[in-house]
Amino acid sequence: MNVEEVLNFTDALIFAKKGRHLSDVQQVIIQAAWSGTRQCYDQIAQTNGYSPNYLKQDAGPKLWQLLSDIFGEKIKKSNFRTAVERQAGLVSHESGVIHQDQIYLTDRCQDWGEAPDVSIFYGRSNELVQLEQWIVTERCRIVGLVGMGGIGKTHLSVKLAEQIQEQFDYVIWRSLRNAPSLNQILEYLLQFIANIQETDLPATVDEKISLLINYLRNHRCLLILDDVETILCSGDCTGFYKQDYEDYGDFFRRLGECRHNSCLVVISREKPKEIFVMQGETMPVRCFNLRGLNVSAGLQILQLKGCCCNLDAECTVLVKKYSSNPLALKMVAEVIQQLFEGNIGEFIKYNTLVIDEIRALLQQHLNRLSELGNTILYWLAINREPVSIGELQSDIYPVLSQEILIKILNSLVQRSLIETRENHFYLQSLLMEYMSSLLIERICEEVETGKLVLLKSHALLKAEAKDYIRNTQINFIIQPILHRLLAVFKNKINLEIRLEEILSKLQVYSSQESGYAAGNILNLLCELQTNLNGYDFSDLNVQQAYLQNINLHDVNLTGAVIAKSVFAYSTTNS
Repeated sequence: MNVEEVLNFTDALIFAKKGRHLSDVQQVIIQAAWSGTRQCYDQIAQTNGYSPNYLKQDAGPKLWQLLSDIFGEKIKKSNFRTAVERQAGLVSHESGVIHQDQIYLTDRCQDWGEAPDVSIFYGRSNELVQLEQWIVTERCRIVGLVGMGGIGKTHLSVKLAEQIQEQFDYVIWRSLRNAPSLNQILEYLLQFIANIQETDLPATVDEKISLLINYLRNHRCLLILDDVETILCSGDCTGFYKQDYEDYGDFFRRLGECRHNSCLVVISREKPKEIFVMQGETMPVRCFNLRGLNVSAGLQILQLKGCCCNLDAECTVLVKKYSSNPLALKMVAEVIQQLFEGNIGEFIKYNTLVIDEIRALLQQHLNRLSELGNTILYWLAINREPVSIGELQSDIYPVLSQEILIKILNSLVQRSLIETRENHFYLQSLLMEYMSSLLIERICEEVETGKLVLLKSHALLKAEAKDYIRNTQINFIIQPILHRLLAVFKNKINLEIRLEEILSKLQVYSSQESGYAAGNILNLLCELQTNLNGYDFSDLNVQQAYLQNINLHDVNLTGAVIAKSVFAYSTTNS
């Protein structure tokens, strides 16, 4: 194989994959690398009239990087000859002649599947820059794009792929919404990239993964898998796979660990466990946790949907209330347009944040949680501000071990449902509003039916909280509950009778078994401004009752557990 054949062979590969030919200086470097003498850059420069620094620091490194991309392996001057022979399949070929049909030529191929149209796209410039840096410049093998539903992961992935598509031979976008098996995905990828007929595919999933990795080495491919959470289990353990989908874990692990020139983008509401383990700031596997849009982009969405307001401040408030979630903003903008002719100020007056469409979106997340996961979300909604693990543990009834609490908190963070700040945990405003509305609905149902669950397990008002938090709990939890219950029971007297009936039933339980129920009933009665004369709370747990300015001499608290209650008067009545 002479140097002219090598130049023709290499030039054909570069033109087929990159659409350009070898430059004069690149041909000179290749000639020197192919020759038996393997001249150094100084010799090449002296012989051909180039600057040594130019060859060493610019032309040389760029050529070897280009050939590394083309050949699917690390190429340098010292291994160039063997790499070309291997690529051409001529290591043991006696003729030494390169035939055109031995050169595997590819055109750039793309399959966007059901990727959405992103011709209208706002914001995310910083996110696009960061992701392009990871994928194109730093050549990450797997990039996870994680965030809660509606935050814009799918649209961002399509915009990103459009922006960097020229860097890849193949771009393939696929959704796992209908939970296809890994075998189906692998067969499609191999048929599309390698043009392998179904009858010629390897028999096992393991062999198909190996073959695909080989093609990912030889060709620069951008693979995007959306809706990956559909193959993951619900419950407290995040990132584990549903039955019959465990082989996806091996697929992710091998693509993250094996050397290749391609990138897999995994879009999900939570991270598969292999990606969680492999990820790192300087590792070839990275994860990007997507947050809400900036306010400016949120305002553009509202304007696009035909919303207007008299004051920009009103629009900004609305964007922040919806945590800059683009899908939620589109949903509420449609309601504002239909009911209020696009006037945001009018909509805000009604203080209705969670419309049915948004409720359905958020409920998808809650359906994946265990009962304990929902318990913690309720408590975060009650607390209204960031709380520590210790504070949460002291709140939760029945008592939860620290080990289990940390496990559940981790699962909620991984699912992008709770935020962290300085070792404290809190809810975004949209989810806080939704959890508060669910809490109010369930408490009202429990008062109506007498089947107490949340009324026992959660304190609706925290007596030891700061004044502004306690006032918020009264305004956004206690009062809405009373407003609904008064509508159900028609008047205050009927509601008081119902609450007293519940108290009587609680008397048959031990103080421990009644949980927070008696304290919650007491707080509801106090907010109703009920005359407590004759009410019997003896031997009940009234922790978290806030009884300032209430004449406790009218209330029987004999033997009541009152450790966390706040009193303005002595409790030593008979």
